[in-house]
Amino acid sequence: TLAYNLAVALGQGHRVCLVDGSLQFSDLRGLLRVPAVAPSIVNLPTDRIRETDLTEVMWKDPSGIDILLAPPRIEMAEMVTTRDVEKVLSLLRQLYEFVIIDTRAALSEDVLVFLDSADLILQVLTYDSMAIRSLAMSAETFAAIGYPPHKLATVLNRADASGGFDKADVEGALGSRIDFEVVSDGHLVLASNNDGTAFVASSPESPIAQGVRTIADSLAAHLRERSPALAQR
Repeated sequence: TLAYNLAVALGQGHRVCLVDGSLQFSDLRGLLRVPAVAPSIVNLPTDRIRETDLTEVMWKDPSGIDILLAPPRIEMAEMVTTRDVEKVLSLLRQLYEFVIIDTRAALSEDVLVFLDSADLILQVLTYDSMAIRSLAMSAETFAAIGYPPHKLATVLNRADASGGFDKADVEGALGSRIDFEVVSDGHLVLASNNDGTAFVASSPESPIAQGVRTIADSLAAHLRERSPALAQR
């Protein structure tokens, strides 16, 4: 939900591609109720990928962004190799100002390919002890891999539902600051998701949309400081 709305927010002023990195369960295909017959990353050639190949498989969202979908069935994810992903991402970086990748919550080989290629990793957590623990463990792994601190940013989701914690508690447990906050709005999010639409477009003045817009504005400002051809989020 956050990845889709962030992509739509950025797409209002930039050329954006959203990649469904949940290769097994195709989360974006489900969220947007895309037909099972719609092409996906698995339909791309396994040798040299051209711009025309990407154009033929992209899902054109009504919001204006392009979406590279995951395969429609779980077992088809095995047909996508890490080398395939690397080639696709290399071309996408040349064609779009922003490439937003929605990954699953894992540090598996396929997810690490996405993370290695990213200029910025948005880590999403909530005021939940297990979520905080998982993020702290991930931070240790990222440090061991050699990711620099500027490659990571933290998004506190449902920031108005503290669950007994406060922001200082979370930042202390993580050993780093929270960069962005997005508040709760269960009614709006549920309605938007059930409609397969983005709340940043349908309710742009809502607090939750404003939170996502703040992230988008920060990324857009960062883009202006560097070459668009190198900008991937």
